[in-house]
Amino acid sequence: MLLKIISLNIRYDKPDPYEKNWRVRRKALASLITHYAPDLIGTQEGKAHQLLDLHRMLPNYQSIGRDRTGNDTGERCTIFYNTERLKCIETGDFFLSETPEILGSVTQHWKNSYPRMVTWGRFQTLDENINIIHYNTHLDHNSEIARKLSSKLIIERLSDLDLSNSYLFLTGDFNSTPDTIERKTFLQTLSNEIYLKDSLFNIEISKQLSFHDFTDEPFLAIDTIYYDCRVELKSIKVDQGKWEEIYASDHCPVIGEFLF
Repeated sequence: MLLKIISLNIRYDKPDPYEKNWRVRRKALASLITHYAPDLIGTQEGKAHQLLDLHRMLPNYQSIGRDRTGNDTGERCTIFYNTERLKCIETGDFFLSETPEILGSVTQHWKNSYPRMVTWGRFQTLDENINIIHYNTHLDHNSEIARKLSSKLIIERLSDLDLSNSYLFLTGDFNSTPDTIERKTFLQTLSNEIYLKDSLFNIEISKQLSFHDFTDEPFLAIDTIYYDCRVELKSIKVDQGKWEEIYASDHCPVIGEFLF
């Protein structure tokens, strides 16, 4: 079986001027997704009206995940899934703080200005009955200590999972490069003896660059897909190009194909 996953920060509706504006970009983003036809999409920063726009243009997808504030006005780590390939069995969220079950919680000494979170879902393929667990996150952009403690919390949660009959994936905007402690944390062996691999590990760094800030040259490698060590990586790339002659976001999508 082949599974295709995209990780993409879609950029919140600021709003931005000209072709950076969400009302201009949204069609390009939908075209990108339609072209690649992924089974799962880990998104970051989307707000409710942006996600509704995508649903209107992508009728084969449903989504899971709440917003980070609890009042439906905040950013989300929404996971989209293709209903023609997958069904969602279970879903949840937790917050990257010392009180992860408290909605919108922030721990002061972590020094992050906004709540950060993880959205996760347990899915089953409709044909092969393969179970997939997908975690999706967005680490803090300013606080290094928040990123380190967040990655530690996430890996602890992953270690608690029963993966005997499920395969694990982690997508995200990690706001940190592959050589950092927080990124290396995700490569640790879990308590169940399973570990994740960075799908971009063997790609030269120039092709890992995913953040371009609406310039013509991406300059930071901060997005990736981590995948279960029991799964084979068939293909991986960061699409650094434009869609419909504009950038769909200020981040490039990471597109991976995985064989079971």
